[in-house]
Amino acid sequence: MSEELVLWHDFNVSLVTASAGLLGLLFVALSIHVRVLSTRQNAELRAVARTIFLGYVLALAIGFLALMPQTLSAFGLEVLVVVLGATLPFAAAARSGLRATGVGYDRRVTVIQFIAGFVLFAISIAASIGVFVGEAAALFFVAGIGVLSLVWGVFNTWELIFRVQGLDQP
Repeated sequence: MSEELVLWHDFNVSLVTASAGLLGLLFVALSIHVRVLSTRQNAELRAVARTIFLGYVLALAIGFLALMPQTLSAFGLEVLVVVLGATLPFAAAARSGLRATGVGYDRRVTVIQFIAGFVLFAISIAASIGVFVGEAAALFFVAGIGVLSLVWGVFNTWELIFRVQGLDQP
């Protein structure tokens, strides 16, 4: 295992634990409001929920991959593949979410959520390329991506819960 990755072991265990816990809580929150989220008119909210899910899964994948015994270049390549793979469903969710109407909520919040997501993906791609070429300092950016994915996911989960709550009136 790469010496650089060994130094990040405890951080990555924490990242995996936190992202798995938050992912489980997201499922609970979405299950409580599944009726509202499944209506056709709430496509924007479903798109936001998908991006939150992707953020948590991205952090989980980064943590798991960093815990595998491997070289720094192999880890960088794996993170690059995961990030590029997650870009497609994120772009589809952004397209769906930005085209949706009828939620009765300030659209600027949704636009900011998706723009921040695209920025995070761009930084993730650059950081994973840095790790792939053997730049150990890029691990700080990869770690930051994991933490930002969790923090941004918590913020978006909070926003989503209160947006759905306003629509979940009998």
